[in-house]
Amino acid sequence: MKFRLTTILVVCLTLAARSAGVEPVTLQSPDGAIRAIVYADEAGRLMYRLQRGEQTVIEPSRLGPNIDGVALGEPVELGPPKRFSFEERYPWRGAHATAVNHYAGAAIPVTQTTAKVRYILEFRVFADGVGFRYILPGEGGRTVRPEATTFTVPAGSEVWFQTNTNNYEGFYQRYRLDQIEPGTYLGPPLVVVLPHGQGYAAISEAALFDYSGMTLKAQGGGSPVFEAAFQDDDAWTIEGTITTPWRVVMISPDLNGLVNCDIIWNLCPPPPAKLAEATWIKPGRALWHWWSGKIGNWDSVAFPLQKGWIDAAAEFGFEYYLVDAGWEHTWTAPGKDKWAHLRELCDYAKQKQVGVIVWKRWKSGRTEGADMTGLDDEAERRDFFRRCRQAGVVGVKIDFMDSESLERIRFYQAALKDAAEYQLLVNFHGANKPTGEARTWPNEIAREGVRGLEYNKWSELPPSHYATLCFTRFLAGHGDFTPVTFNPEMLKGTTFALQLASAVAFTCPLIHFADRPELYRQSPAQEVLRSIPSVWDETRVLPESEIGELAALARRTAKVWFVGIMNGSATEAKTYALDLSFLGPGSYRAILLGDDPGRPDAFQRRSQSVKAGDSLEVKMNPGGGFVGMFEPQ
Repeated sequence: MKFRLTTILVVCLTLAARSAGVEPVTLQSPDGAIRAIVYADEAGRLMYRLQRGEQTVIEPSRLGPNIDGVALGEPVELGPPKRFSFEERYPWRGAHATAVNHYAGAAIPVTQTTAKVRYILEFRVFADGVGFRYILPGEGGRTVRPEATTFTVPAGSEVWFQTNTNNYEGFYQRYRLDQIEPGTYLGPPLVVVLPHGQGYAAISEAALFDYSGMTLKAQGGGSPVFEAAFQDDDAWTIEGTITTPWRVVMISPDLNGLVNCDIIWNLCPPPPAKLAEATWIKPGRALWHWWSGKIGNWDSVAFPLQKGWIDAAAEFGFEYYLVDAGWEHTWTAPGKDKWAHLRELCDYAKQKQVGVIVWKRWKSGRTEGADMTGLDDEAERRDFFRRCRQAGVVGVKIDFMDSESLERIRFYQAALKDAAEYQLLVNFHGANKPTGEARTWPNEIAREGVRGLEYNKWSELPPSHYATLCFTRFLAGHGDFTPVTFNPEMLKGTTFALQLASAVAFTCPLIHFADRPELYRQSPAQEVLRSIPSVWDETRVLPESEIGELAALARRTAKVWFVGIMNGSATEAKTYALDLSFLGPGSYRAILLGDDPGRPDAFQRRSQSVKAGDSLEVKMNPGGGFVGMFEPQ
């Protein structure tokens, strides 16, 4: 019956397209798994739909940009498509070390027949999803307004999304379509749980470089339609050819496919050769003073404390140390300004093989009780980067953009370009979602855009949040969650084991471990914590993982495997059968760190020999977790 209904739908859509005088354009992924069908319906409206096999993933949905007040999605005629294909592999710093970019594409000429405006609709179809964009040739300045693009999910779907479209620091929650209020705005990625166990989709965008950022607007009230929305700009002007970001739909039968999807960065341009080969761009781990607050009678940013933090980073084998807000106006002494202090710290850190990163707000304003300059002025930005480089700084944490307007997006690009010139890594905080920028600008080493552990300082992150992020926010790219507290007062319903597991499960090429060194040093987990890398060769989402309920991931670096498991339930203890079939041949020394059933602020640690095919019983407290490290013997 499913096959017959699908066949009828295809026939109806084909007949409708032909009745409008336009042949539909069908693209199929290289492996034949995914299809995109583009057509003009009986009213002449530009439409598309997406399928995986015989299953519809995106129902008939509208397309069309809006330029100079003209809606270019209707009425339209399609011209003959120019088809092409492409395949490459390139190094990546995400769920795996090598990204695969393999697609079938088509550039489809579109004519809006009343205004006689011609443009290109480009589609690329991959084995695990689809990207499309609009290209509008022209000269001079033209006004861009919100496009007509929609994403219509199948009836019966459930969706996960968060509604903070300012800095993307919201809680992801699960909704039935009839639970969504009309007009709800949400920040991508929107994750779709397809009906009848048919898999998943995730909707976002890629290559956001010179355009206003896309959020989504739900029609709500049971409607399956989500519209492209642009909350930070009503309209904006672009000179010359207008090339929109890619609209992206990731598609997978399981969570493993979503987590390992490369589409977002595949759709971004590769870096300039100088950056692709840059040896100064290095992933790593960092200590960070801000989260743990005051130390004795000292503010944690006080200069006399900083060399102690450098010593601790070196002791743990970490590559970096972050000096956060407050350094600019507190590091002063007679005859010695902030730059002299910074040079002294960087010289000391260099001897310890630790790189220093410093915090800076993006725009001039009042911070930590003082008026500070920002980076929005080009001359001031370049001068600040120059001074940082001269002092020996290796990276800058830029904060409080809190928007994805065209103005702010252009600032991101200018900051990355200038930072690259001065060989500085960049970590954006108070930021929008990533859209693959780190491929084009690999000096973007981290980005927040996530509700991270900082919230436990003034509120609470429930266990379900940790078990949700791997399969929602992190699909868009790296996220600076700043994981792992071993402070009992900061656990907020979680356990030490879950906290440690988050460092394994969350992807960020620069991990800022949040807590004080002495808490890590005295822990039975310190050997494993010191060994957790910030980049991975391979990631596998393990069976029984479920968004918000259980996140279980196995990740490999070289021949060493790590497993991180997080129980998303705040009330239910869980037992998990960990199948070690992912291990290679031979035996492995396993260090196993699980929950103490009697208390959240302790580990049960054991060490044993294991091999592929063995199974381990993992018992987790409510809000608990597990971490295993497996080294070949």
